[in-house]
Amino acid sequence: MSLVAIIFSAGIFSQSLSNNVSAQSQEENDSWSSSSNQSAKVNDLSKAILDKYKPRVLEHLFSNKTIFSNISSNSSLPVSIVIGVVSPNGTQVSGYGNISKENPTPVDGNTAFDIGSITKTFVATVLADMVNQGVVKLSDPLEMYLPSNVTVPSYNGYKITLEDLATHTSGLPYWPPGWVWNKYYTTQQVYDLLSNSTLQSEPKTYANYSNIGMGMVGHVLSLKTGVSLEQLLKDRIWSVLGMNNTGIAMNSTSILIPEDMQSRFAAGHMAGNESGLIFLPLELQAAGAMYSTVNDLLKYVSANLGLMDTKINTAMKETHSIRYPFEELQVPFPDPAGNESTPYAYIGLSWFSTTNLGTQVVWHNGGIDGYSSFVGFNPSKQIGLVMLCSCFFTDVPPIEMLKIAIPFLLYYPDL
Repeated sequence: MSLVAIIFSAGIFSQSLSNNVSAQSQEENDSWSSSSNQSAKVNDLSKAILDKYKPRVLEHLFSNKTIFSNISSNSSLPVSIVIGVVSPNGTQVSGYGNISKENPTPVDGNTAFDIGSITKTFVATVLADMVNQGVVKLSDPLEMYLPSNVTVPSYNGYKITLEDLATHTSGLPYWPPGWVWNKYYTTQQVYDLLSNSTLQSEPKTYANYSNIGMGMVGHVLSLKTGVSLEQLLKDRIWSVLGMNNTGIAMNSTSILIPEDMQSRFAAGHMAGNESGLIFLPLELQAAGAMYSTVNDLLKYVSANLGLMDTKINTAMKETHSIRYPFEELQVPFPDPAGNESTPYAYIGLSWFSTTNLGTQVVWHNGGIDGYSSFVGFNPSKQIGLVMLCSCFFTDVPPIEMLKIAIPFLLYYPDL
């Protein structure tokens, strides 16, 4: 989920992007280019990216008086960061910070973070895989898989489909009216939230980010197969790629971090304090309930790049294909010369795409209480990037990740 707004609900994300991108100085651009070129010579891109991102995070934290007060009194920096890069030459991982106040172990590629809305890309891959196997169709109406007593919002008789949901073009809202965070809902209550939702736009005309929409995709795939979403993801992706440190840290009623992961789970941070994980109802966990590690996500990126030959490569590639423009993400980023270019933004099956019409970067970010994350890759240049931070978007805006990650992937190795 970027379970909250970090995922970019259209309005908040657009405003944050515009404000922050315009504030980026030429000095920052020059610094990034210099550090990247230097680090490339020593084959340590992950450290170069960490060295670029970490000061931005710390600047936000120390400029906040409340957070600064907590840092001073607790004598502990409320953040941990792990960066991973993958290419045909292998992987690189760099980290900063510790697991938690109680666990001073330095974070690394095996440290678990909540990854929020990046979960959606995994669900979209399962959807594409099941379509390829003839189990479901993208054109299937959502209501086809729900109990007959559930009323799904429609538009002039048009019934929203699985494709509409997976491309955020269903018209469903970001969250339904009356949504309360961190609350247990029964299945019927979730259905009532869906039924009481009003479409924000005509389906298939406008990408309008919706957590409840993508949550429903995972729910109906679970209903169709008769297994939980977690088991579905494990069977079709995690086990295939050997992502043994990835999962969903909750059951149907409460947060539940596996015992073997507890000592390796980085504490989230909000306003300078450690924060607990957010609970999502079982029916909406597809919106952002996963945790993972940089090492596991590098396997995922490698498969998406085709660097690993797996039985789900075809499904993964199909999720990348551009299906609709995403106007809210069309913002400028600096090119290698430091000029402000205007990449075009689109959406496939859950994945966002940014392109300068010469190369395509496929990506998604995530934000949930205490955590921020980014996963992205450039298929033509065979380079991928994972960024995980135990910081929340209210303390460190998501644009700080994006304005480093997207130019790196878009213009590599010309930075």
